[in-house]
Amino acid sequence: MGLVKDGVVLDGKLRRFFVVVHMTLTIEAIGYDGAAALAEIASLFFGSLRQRTDGRIQVPHEENVRIESLICEGEGSRLIITTTKFTEDALDDTRWIARDSITYEVANSEWRREAKRQLYVILSRETRLSFPWGALTGVRPTQIACQEIERAAQRESDSQRAWYGEAFDRLTRYWQLSEQKAALVIETALAEQRILASLAYPRPNVTATSECNRGLIQGTDNIYPFVVYVGLPFCPSRCAYCSFIARDAGRHAELLEPYVEAVVREVEMTFSRGFKGDIAAVYFGGGTPTSLPAPLFERYLDGVLKSIPLEADAELTMEAGRPDTIDQEKLEIIRDKKFRRLCINPQTMRDETLRAIGRGHAVEDTLKAYKLARAMGFRDINMDLIAGLPGEGADDLLESINEIVRLAPESVTLHTLAVKRGSSLIEDGVPHAVFHPDEALIDAVEQSHDLLRAHGYAPYYLYRQRNCRSGLENTGFARDGYASVYNVAMMSDAVPVIGFGSGSTSKAIRGRQASRVHNPKDLSVYISRLEEQVGKKRALFNL
Repeated sequence: MGLVKDGVVLDGKLRRFFVVVHMTLTIEAIGYDGAAALAEIASLFFGSLRQRTDGRIQVPHEENVRIESLICEGEGSRLIITTTKFTEDALDDTRWIARDSITYEVANSEWRREAKRQLYVILSRETRLSFPWGALTGVRPTQIACQEIERAAQRESDSQRAWYGEAFDRLTRYWQLSEQKAALVIETALAEQRILASLAYPRPNVTATSECNRGLIQGTDNIYPFVVYVGLPFCPSRCAYCSFIARDAGRHAELLEPYVEAVVREVEMTFSRGFKGDIAAVYFGGGTPTSLPAPLFERYLDGVLKSIPLEADAELTMEAGRPDTIDQEKLEIIRDKKFRRLCINPQTMRDETLRAIGRGHAVEDTLKAYKLARAMGFRDINMDLIAGLPGEGADDLLESINEIVRLAPESVTLHTLAVKRGSSLIEDGVPHAVFHPDEALIDAVEQSHDLLRAHGYAPYYLYRQRNCRSGLENTGFARDGYASVYNVAMMSDAVPVIGFGSGSTSKAIRGRQASRVHNPKDLSVYISRLEEQVGKKRALFNL
């Protein structure tokens, strides 16, 4: 073939015009402002999207397809949602033919969720992709599970089999969850509710074996104590998957002391002016708090804890995180401050992967840190692992799970790799197909859950993140009596959270609504505006 120029083939004798036809799939909300909600679902299947100025969403496709989402008024305060897929008529490109359609009537407040669900079903049929969590895209799928349990319990008898079956069917058929995820989310939702019940005032007598469906889900009139998060945005090094604001503690040593002093002042100012309330749990997270030098680490803990009005049996958690920051001196400080719960997070038990993701420690460091903590009397240890790390297959994940259960920590949190903007993994480029369902990874996570259950662990809290591989989740497993109160309280929209440190969030609860105040992420802005942030926090909680 000769030269190609401006759509013309030039070969000396023949000039042949050609036309490049671009096929698109177009999604449009008709008569309502739903583009953002629909884009959230479309991005599951197609990744980055092109949104036109008229609000329509377009992606390249194998044929011309239009999907329209329409909302009409129903009876009373209800709305009728209809989503229809059209394809272009092969004989008449000005004519479109309806090929698939879903119509459902919902309460006025549920239109967004229903429009997203319908689009998920249509796109799943169109692309032949089914995600483990179906149409659920939110951070807390247990909230939907609680709603479905409540719905079923109101209609069924007090038999657990009756309401469980209806809730399970709604999750699998209506929300399109896999059977494994439906079972997981119901079990976890009930575990979360039992923990919340143990926190509520007045404290009800709720046991793990309660079968009374009428009291499974906590009401909105319950009163809860506060929980506190204290964040330190420094680590020994930055992991490849991390998008957090954490800085390298070694390279920014000059910032450590000013930051610690600022957090201590923030805590003092918040609690020193007639604070009324109890603190049920405090979580020191990061970053890696134990990346501080030992003397400054002790000042940090002393300065924060002296101002917090702790309940007598308050849960104190230290996210030691990186095993290479744990030594006897810091463990003695943690133990002497009465921390019950210690987190040692290897993420994987494979040295090759640790090097690839920039962890800066080896498996042997994890084993040494764990054995040292046990020898020093720590009896509530959590360990984190991540499924789907670069270069790891199903066998690698299961090998790590097996090594962890041999150590027998009291709890294990299994995360799924979330690839986020700001991490070096994104900078290196990740094709969107990595977020599509990978049956091998999904099966490995299910096998990991089975292994944990076989060794006496049960799921007690669960959350999801955007851009997780295969659309999977993060699940905390614990042995009986060792579930983290803070983890459940923080993920719920029931318990008020007071956050300290840069990038932390405080959350006040009024009925079923959560109101939030965010501290600045930038360290210099956080330090310079400390009094302003304390004022916002106190106003949030009416202190």
